[in-house]
Amino acid sequence: MSLKRLFLFLGLIVLLLMGAVVYKIGLPENNGETIHITSFKECMEAGHPITERYPRQCRTPNGQTFTEEIDNKKDKSNLIRVSDPQPNQEIVSPITITGEARGGWYFEASFPVVLVDWDGLIIAEGYAEAQGKWMTEEFVPFKATLTFKAPAYKNYGTLILRKDNPSGLPEHDDAIEIPVLFRDTPKESAEEDIETGRERGGCMVTGCNGQVCADGDVITTCEYKSEFACYEQAVCERQDDGHCGWTLTAAVGRCLQELSSP
Repeated sequence: MSLKRLFLFLGLIVLLLMGAVVYKIGLPENNGETIHITSFKECMEAGHPITERYPRQCRTPNGQTFTEEIDNKKDKSNLIRVSDPQPNQEIVSPITITGEARGGWYFEASFPVVLVDWDGLIIAEGYAEAQGKWMTEEFVPFKATLTFKAPAYKNYGTLILRKDNPSGLPEHDDAIEIPVLFRDTPKESAEEDIETGRERGGCMVTGCNGQVCADGDVITTCEYKSEFACYEQAVCERQDDGHCGWTLTAAVGRCLQELSSP
C-alpha cells in the first residue's frame, strides 16, 4: 500500500470514529427513553418538569410520574397534596391554601386547617372547602383562606391540614404539616429588643425572678415559685388592651399543667 493511500485510510478511520462520538453525544439521553429513570431524583436531574405541589412530582415525556420522598411516616401524598403554599414559603395575611385531597379526608365537604407559630400557639384556624363532589375515593380540589397576625418574633411556624374525624377516635386522626415563614414578622427590631432585655412593643421582663412583664423595672419580693420557670417560655409583649403582659404559649401551658399534676 502506498503512503498516500495509507494516510487516506487512516483519515477515513478517524472521521468514522469522530462521527460515532458526535452521534452518541447527540442522542436524546434525557428524553426518558434512552435513560432508565427509577426515582424522583433521577427524573429531576434529567431536567424533566417538576410540579408545584407538596410533595413535589416529576413527570417524564413518556408519562412516568415520580413523587419526592419526604419521610415514609410523614408522606401523605396518596391522601392529600398541597399546591400552595410550598414548604418554607413566606406567607402574609390573608393566606389562601389550595390543593387536593381524597374524599375520605373530608366530612361534609370540609376539613380543619390550623396555623401555629414557632411554639405551637394557634394564630389562625378555619376550614378547607371541597371544590367539587367530595363523596368519592378520588382526589377532590380544596381551598381555604386564613387571616392571621404575624408573630412578634421568630418568623417560622407550621400550617396543619387535619383530616376531618367525626368519630373522634384517635386511630382515625391524620394530618399533614407544612413549615412556613412569616414575611411580616419584624425580626430585626424584635432581636434588638431581646438583646436589650426588652420584648416586643417596649415591654420588658422584670421582677426579682423575672416573673413580671411590664413597661419598666418593677421591684418585687424574691420569693421563688416553681411556676416562674414556665414563664421563660412565654412571650412578654403588649396586649390588645395596650398593657404589657404575658402571652402564654403552648409550652407554658404544658409546663404549668405538669407542675399542677399530682
